[in-house]
Amino acid sequence: MKKWLTFSVIVWMTGAAFGQQVEDAVVSNDRAYEINGRINGAYEGKVYLVREERMHGPQTRIDSAEVVDGRFRFAGEAPEHSVIHFIQSKDGQLAPIFLEKGQLQVDMRANYFLGAVTKGSINNGLWNLHQMQVRHWIDSMLVASDIHYKRFGRGSAEVEDSLFRHRTNEQNFKKLNMEKYMVKFYNDQAFAPFIMLFEMTQELSLDELKALRGQLNACLNEHPYTKELDELIANKEFKVGIEAPAFHIRGIDGKEIELKDYAGKYVLLDFWASWCGPCRREMPNVVKLYKECKGKNFEIIGISLDQKEADWKKAVKDLGMTWPQACDFLVWQGPVARKYNLSAVPYTILINPEGKVEAINLRGQQLIDTVKSLLKKKK
Repeated sequence: MKKWLTFSVIVWMTGAAFGQQVEDAVVSNDRAYEINGRINGAYEGKVYLVREERMHGPQTRIDSAEVVDGRFRFAGEAPEHSVIHFIQSKDGQLAPIFLEKGQLQVDMRANYFLGAVTKGSINNGLWNLHQMQVRHWIDSMLVASDIHYKRFGRGSAEVEDSLFRHRTNEQNFKKLNMEKYMVKFYNDQAFAPFIMLFEMTQELSLDELKALRGQLNACLNEHPYTKELDELIANKEFKVGIEAPAFHIRGIDGKEIELKDYAGKYVLLDFWASWCGPCRREMPNVVKLYKECKGKNFEIIGISLDQKEADWKKAVKDLGMTWPQACDFLVWQGPVARKYNLSAVPYTILINPEGKVEAINLRGQQLIDTVKSLLKKKK
């Protein structure tokens, strides 16, 4: 998953106040927002307000504003839930901002929108605090390294690598503890599930992640970030023996394909894509399996991760895939892909007649032998 921010590009957040006061906005309703921005440095043209679907999902421009003398303004009705939006430059730079009610003030540099500082709300303040703390620890680590080199000189590659790993681990430990504290202390703010998704899902074990999720205030249960977090936790628990998640998806003939319609059969979910070389090389094995096991209490559902309908349909025909095929053209963000913890293709899930996951990611002759053996036992 690509992040729009990494430690290598975090910039120093000074928290500097605007040079002049922003005039009071006329608030027309309880969810009205006004964003008053200032761009330091030469900038001409427009900026855009961008909405992001899910964490790191597709982005859509929802508004634009002309920059005049380095200043711009957006106003409107805030979404029901406070989530990250972006102010986008004409060349694609992104300044993150929690879009929520009230007057928001954002200050940024023309050549580096990512370092923007937004004031006026709790969640934007929490993001600023997080970034300032991280920057402090990075700066401290750099100073410590400089002092060490001046006093002791550079050591061997092994010594330098050990020192680097020690300092990095120390900084990451401090950062993770800070994030845990912020989640627990501000557990009723959108920032809490946001920072868990953005920074903590790979650093925490499943048990730790579930425990920290349990710290979130119930008022956030319906928040999009909390729902995405719950989905991620469920995906981490995905394993052989669990109940196969229900789904429906539009098939190549336009009709809905639902898992429940195949109850009582062995069902192989075959995730693939026309652009995936290993998928195409594996497909003859799947074709062979279907020819030998079709009609024997067994079915295959092919689920493509294609984005272009023409490419998908051509591949289905060229590869001789005669079993039910489906595609939602959402690639990794598709609901079926997410429910089944998809991270790469080709990928297979074998579901038994009781509706439980029987096996994961079988391929080649092992796939054929396993299915045949199970079908023989079921007779």
